[in-house]
Amino acid sequence: MTKKQKLIIQIVVLMLILILAIRPMAAGLGQNLATKKQLTKRLVQLEGKLNTLNGIEPLLIDDRVKKMEAVFPSVKPIVPLMASLSQLAAQQNLTFGGVSLSPGSLSQGEAKSKDKKKTATDLNDLRFGFQIGGDFDSISKFMRSLENTAPLMKIEEVGLTIKTNPLFERTETIVVADIKVAAYYQPPPKTLGGVDKPVKLLSRSEEILLNQLVSFKTFPQVVPQTTVGKENLFE
Repeated sequence: MTKKQKLIIQIVVLMLILILAIRPMAAGLGQNLATKKQLTKRLVQLEGKLNTLNGIEPLLIDDRVKKMEAVFPSVKPIVPLMASLSQLAAQQNLTFGGVSLSPGSLSQGEAKSKDKKKTATDLNDLRFGFQIGGDFDSISKFMRSLENTAPLMKIEEVGLTIKTNPLFERTETIVVADIKVAAYYQPPPKTLGGVDKPVKLLSRSEEILLNQLVSFKTFPQVVPQTTVGKENLFE
């Protein structure tokens, strides 16, 4: 074997060694570059999200969240309903009573099986009835105010009984109204989404709707001063 052949063999062996050594380094370098690119993209997304969040007034958000919880609660609003209706009736000098509730199943097993059939956008509702009594104009004002009072309610049925004798002229028409109402609530989402997801801002129409909801009239809850058991029997 000549010196030239030996030199060629040494060069080939050296090249093979270099290839075997460089290949994993090149693969590792490519992987590192891909990781860096991915992290850079994520950093840009997070910086954009941070800038958006920094532009939101925390006190305003806190106030809106509290107001929305009062208007559109996350649990059955038994106590807030009774407080709002009784105080709204008192404002109009009406009597309030005859409450009949349909709180739904109190069985945990039935409640869970029903919840499985609901989709994420389904609303929960609480249906109930009550009576108010007084002059007709005050009852009319009460019903107009009810659907703009927290928590969110909708009148479904009204029955009127006139107590004034129509044969005698009176300045006021005394009426008893049987009203059936549905109140709505919905548990909050279980997750708020991934950290990388951008902050979804409200559209113009959603902002208008939100402003309408936060303008709802709210009343303070009336709770017992002495502990006598659970405040809300239907939770």
